[in-house]
Amino acid sequence: MDRKEFLKTACGLGACGCALSLLGPAAPLLADEPPAEDQRLAFVRYQLAKMLGYLAADAPAETCAGILEQTGRECAKLGRLGARFKDDPEGYFAAARQNWGTDFTWDKEKGIVTVAVAAGECGCPLVDARRTPAVWCNCSVGYQKESFEAIFGRPVQVRLVASKLGGAERCVFEVALS
Repeated sequence: MDRKEFLKTACGLGACGCALSLLGPAAPLLADEPPAEDQRLAFVRYQLAKMLGYLAADAPAETCAGILEQTGRECAKLGRLGARFKDDPEGYFAAARQNWGTDFTWDKEKGIVTVAVAAGECGCPLVDARRTPAVWCNCSVGYQKESFEAIFGRPVQVRLVASKLGGAERCVFEVALS
């Protein structure tokens, strides 16, 4: 008996409930069935939600927010969207509106950009809407900071006004150009 056959047998006998996930995601039974969610991603979402809950409970709020903002900055750097629109905020607004339904208002006199993310589920693939605490939204604050600093070429301040994980219909950010 090879290892794969052993694991199938062991799981069938109830000896190992989680080893089945090592064999990969389940294939659909019929061609028109959507594929099952990759259980590795579901596991990551669950673990991240739990970790965030522990972090929020045990770390000072400012420390927790700062760590998550840095995470969001790294996400923005990977996507390089802000860098592609350096000195072209209107182009960025148009692209984000077209691709994600994000709305922007820019009060040039006050130097305030309001970002209103489209309604619906959170767009972050790491979010489990049932479990992820709203503290995770500080990641999006970092994402907005990194993006707008790349676009405008100077530091900005970002404030989370509302978030889907916090119960709002849309995530809303206020970006103050420094």
